[in-house]
Amino acid sequence: MLAPSQSHSIFWILLFCGRLGASDFPTPYISEKEPGLPMPAAEAAQGMAVPEGFKVSVFAAEPDVENPVAMAWDARGRMWVAENFTYAERQKRFDLALRDRVIILEDRDHDGRAETRRVFTDTVQMLTSVETGRGGVWLMCPPQLLFVPDANGDDVPDGPPQVMLDGFTVSESNYHNFANGLRWGPDGWLYGRCGHSCPGLLGVPGTPAEKRVPIKGGLWRFHPGRKVVEVLTHGTTNPWGHDWDANGEGFFINTVNGHLWHLMAGGHFKESGGMDPNPEIYERQEMIADHWHFDTKAGWHNLSDKGADALGGGHAHVGMMICQGTQWPAGWEGKLLTLNLHGRRVNVERLERLGSGYVGKHEPDILKSADPWFRGIDLSTGPDGSVYLLDWSDTGECHESTGVHRQSGRVFRVTHGDPMPADFSLLAGGSEAAVVERILKEPNAWFERQWRTGLASRGVAPELLLQLKRVALDVKIPVPQRLRALWALNTTGPVEKGMLSGLLTDEDEHVRVWVIRLLTDEWPLDTVTGPLPGAVYPDVSGILPALVALAEKDTSGLVRLALASVLQQLSPEKREPLALALAARNEDAADPHLPHMVWAGSIPMGRGEPAALVRLARVCHWLQVVKWLSRSLAGRIDSAPEAVNQLLSIATEDQIFPVLTGLRDGLTGRRKAAKPAGWDAFALKAQQTSPEAVQALGTLFGDGVALAEIKRLALDKSAETHRRQTALASFIEARPPELREVCEGLLSEPVLNLTAVRGLSLFEDEALARNIVRSYQKFRPADRPALLETLVSRISLARALLTDMAAGKIPKTDLTPFHARQIGVLNDAALSQKLKDVWGEVRESSKDKRRQIGALKADLTPDVLNRASLGQGRVLFETLCTTCHTLYGSGGKLGPDLTGSGRANLDYLLENIVDPSALVSADHRLTILTLKDGRTLAGVIAGENERTVTLRTLSEEVTAEHTAVQKRETPPQSLMPEGLLTALQPDQVRDVIAYLMYPVQVPRP
Repeated sequence: MLAPSQSHSIFWILLFCGRLGASDFPTPYISEKEPGLPMPAAEAAQGMAVPEGFKVSVFAAEPDVENPVAMAWDARGRMWVAENFTYAERQKRFDLALRDRVIILEDRDHDGRAETRRVFTDTVQMLTSVETGRGGVWLMCPPQLLFVPDANGDDVPDGPPQVMLDGFTVSESNYHNFANGLRWGPDGWLYGRCGHSCPGLLGVPGTPAEKRVPIKGGLWRFHPGRKVVEVLTHGTTNPWGHDWDANGEGFFINTVNGHLWHLMAGGHFKESGGMDPNPEIYERQEMIADHWHFDTKAGWHNLSDKGADALGGGHAHVGMMICQGTQWPAGWEGKLLTLNLHGRRVNVERLERLGSGYVGKHEPDILKSADPWFRGIDLSTGPDGSVYLLDWSDTGECHESTGVHRQSGRVFRVTHGDPMPADFSLLAGGSEAAVVERILKEPNAWFERQWRTGLASRGVAPELLLQLKRVALDVKIPVPQRLRALWALNTTGPVEKGMLSGLLTDEDEHVRVWVIRLLTDEWPLDTVTGPLPGAVYPDVSGILPALVALAEKDTSGLVRLALASVLQQLSPEKREPLALALAARNEDAADPHLPHMVWAGSIPMGRGEPAALVRLARVCHWLQVVKWLSRSLAGRIDSAPEAVNQLLSIATEDQIFPVLTGLRDGLTGRRKAAKPAGWDAFALKAQQTSPEAVQALGTLFGDGVALAEIKRLALDKSAETHRRQTALASFIEARPPELREVCEGLLSEPVLNLTAVRGLSLFEDEALARNIVRSYQKFRPADRPALLETLVSRISLARALLTDMAAGKIPKTDLTPFHARQIGVLNDAALSQKLKDVWGEVRESSKDKRRQIGALKADLTPDVLNRASLGQGRVLFETLCTTCHTLYGSGGKLGPDLTGSGRANLDYLLENIVDPSALVSADHRLTILTLKDGRTLAGVIAGENERTVTLRTLSEEVTAEHTAVQKRETPPQSLMPEGLLTALQPDQVRDVIAYLMYPVQVPRP
């Protein structure tokens, strides 16, 4: 049987060899279920709201363009459009009976309308992006990056596509976030993007798994000459748009969970859930925008007229460009534009320098469409300086449930005043030297980018290289021109190191930043393992001292940020001098990025030599980094105890709390650890800072005095409840002989009893189980879901629970399908039968589910939903769902945040509730841990390292040592249980569904 990538390749080869020809192109059909049609293209353009002086016209529309998903340009000013037909509704995922194609649109008479359309290829599938250059056309068709050669530029492929990279996973559990976004960067690398639900292992074909580069959300780049791939950033949910400003700083847009990010090599950015691929990245970087385009407290409103209109239209962003054209009026240069998917508009950001990076400031939207079918998906500056927008043109959205309208699509052109035709003589008129001079000065960056991309194919004469060097070195020439000269030189081949070194002291920070990047362009980058197996590091002895000197003295935070990226390009044993120089800069303690970046680059130092992190702590007063390195060293307390002891001995007054916090976090889940020699002296100093943390760690280190004090505090009814609760939790972790006695004595005390019962769950005893269950009514109603979670973790506890439930002492409605599934996981036949007799069972075949969905949809008509009590629906939702899900900022974190989901769509809701296992995100897959002490826990993996695993359950995070886990299972079912609606009355189903579909929060009744 062929591997997926092999079969994919053979399919394409068959297509290009003529067995499946262009004449066999399947007609794209319409599966859209929603009634109606998009506005006529001209009417849609005329109805777009834009500022005075601006105009929107139609560049192309169906049938000339259909389902456009991405675009690119060539040096002749032609637009290349990727048309995707294979993406299908969520039940089907992809329809591989169809194919995708790349078309070329050309406006020959420069009237703003494409007159000609040509098909370059219609023999690919799962196409998400297109880019031109270097002798052919580049296509992103996950799981592969393809290159279609066309050396003579006749728009006919010279042969079958070549697989340049593979390993871009198309997830079985979530197919929305896969790889996309091909763009040439200023450095001559080909850049792309990938969402976190489709994590991949990237490499050129044939690369063994252990040498592949992992990616889980973020941006990557590929060097066509050296055949090298690097993952630049990790995190973000689904990046779908990026661009570079006039100084070559990259920025990218993310669809949800933070929309704007600065592209910094080695960044680990925040996302909706899951673990970072580097287990020692404990906290991740936030977005750079200082605002959101929706009300984060009231909800992520998907419809622009339902609450988010004034803020920007909603949470989903696709496509991005930075204005560097010439056709729009002054004042637009450098503004960032992005399409707001549900808001049907173009958002605008103003980028300003802040600290080591940038901040995005909210600007008024420039365009809003009146067409309900408008789904802007990409935008770009054209050769005439105008802005071009791709419209997917459909009623569906990112959680496609209603089908796909494959026979519509538009390209709109946004102009100001009366635009002049593009002057293509800029690329060809006169001598090459004159072309270079014009291109370097040309305000419309479109020409410089096309010219620079072409250099990689045709090369540059020696005299022109000298011309570029003179420009780059001349401090009297404007910086943007000097940067363009540097980028052009690098595109033709590596720039001379001696020339670059001389520019390290240049007056302009952007020049210095790019000199650092180009000096280290060939150094291997690894953002996870440090280093990659088999990585070959060049001799850096001639350059590293100069970089360290910059880190010590340079006044620019942006320069220091570039140096922090370099940390992840050095072999671990060479990183310390640069890391120490950066970490000693106290002015960067509050910077939003530098502490994160320096820590990410320092992690491999500690893996190789833990004492290196102690030396970092000596100079570093960035409290975040001190906390993280303390946590890292705590994880090595068994193998490198001396490093922890050294850290305790050198900690300064301001470092005490982050050291305590880091040690506590790093030792979570452990019951015992050898006491460091310096602990007693450190604990004495730290007692006033955080006595609870000192006591908890002292107990862990076997301090009998600390254990006695913790017990005293837990039982002290005059002490504050939260202090008693913390003490009791530490007492439970220590597992002293009197644990059962202490915990049983607290079963009648509200708040504390919930913690106590977790301690009692460690014991397998029928009498104890009955005693715990008899105390059920003494627990606060808000604590009972968490109590139930404990009661279903052991057979004896679950048996006692069901006995009292059968006797009517505990309401059956308190037991959710999630808890019922947990009882089934205990794998006791008698207990499962008792559950069935007392509570019921959840079991449906796929046919049953489809029938149930159909019946519910037939019942839940618009008229029925309009009669719903939204307040009662909220009460039902909070009863059934908030233990797992967040909505409008409150609720559990076990399942996905529902606020920004596709819940306005009835099909989407019913399919996810009735058949939750149809699509299961990797970050929300159920994991079952059977512990050696007899407990069975269910949840999602929230973190893991060599020593421990952390499971996020309904009510808490439980950390256990790997040695305490007897069995670990990941069943195919969704974490969300089936049958949530089966126990409800028809009016209750109506109310909760109507509430979920409603776009804003409603009051409780």
